[in-house]
Amino acid sequence: MIDFHTHPVLIREFVEKYPNYRRMAREVFQIGNNFQPLETFLLQMDVAGINRAVLLPIDCARARGDAVSSNEQVAELCSQSARFIGFSSVDPLKEGAARELEQSVRHMGLKGLKLDPALQDFQPGDTRAFSLYEAAAALRIPVLIHTGMSWAPGTALELGQPLLLEPAIRRFPGLNFILAHFAWPWVWEATALALKYPNVYLDTSCLYYDSPKEFFQFVFSKQIPTTVIERSLRNKIVFGSNYPRVEIKNMVHALNTLGLTEGFLNKVFRENPERLLAAATA
Repeated sequence: MIDFHTHPVLIREFVEKYPNYRRMAREVFQIGNNFQPLETFLLQMDVAGINRAVLLPIDCARARGDAVSSNEQVAELCSQSARFIGFSSVDPLKEGAARELEQSVRHMGLKGLKLDPALQDFQPGDTRAFSLYEAAAALRIPVLIHTGMSWAPGTALELGQPLLLEPAIRRFPGLNFILAHFAWPWVWEATALALKYPNVYLDTSCLYYDSPKEFFQFVFSKQIPTTVIERSLRNKIVFGSNYPRVEIKNMVHALNTLGLTEGFLNKVFRENPERLLAAATA
């Protein structure tokens, strides 16, 4: 089982090692949970039955002064445990962005690209970002992009609207885009994109209040009918917890309460993420 959406922002061992690590977690990513030993992350995965987790950095130095976890930090964690799958993050508006992405994939062994238009302060359909998308397509890696609500201070809500990404989705049909957080509250727009375009996927990390079970039952029954999830999106969804904002086991449990078939859950936890990662690991 794979968790496709985690953030290594609360690793206690990094607090003293990287001087700006604490500030970026607290003030920019705005997470108040306690810093914990790396071992706790792995134990959280064990309790939830998760075998591997995708680690997501955010290169927002231009817009916010530093990275919310850097590519180097992610690569360091991956070197410590084979259970981690590291993604790269590059500012699309940075000079040499495409070259930086290629280096992080080829030399650091990172397996995908993470973007956050709100924290990185760019329009996801901006043609200035297209050289980075082109590089990701050439590297055959997936792009996981923040869509939907952003709590980060000083960010524009509109940058999470998933339809802003449609020009890039159309321009790069061979590049797989994963829309994080199911783009909540724009879940129908995200669903429409996933239904229309073969290269659009969704992750389940769409929690925005404190009960994963209640929120999932609301989103995946009242907002999007469970039948649409089960029948039409079964090949387009991957599990994501958004840990450490939410405990992984609570998100796994919430998904398991929806009455979805075992075959569907196997696709979400295993087959779909493995397919997205397969080209990058080839």
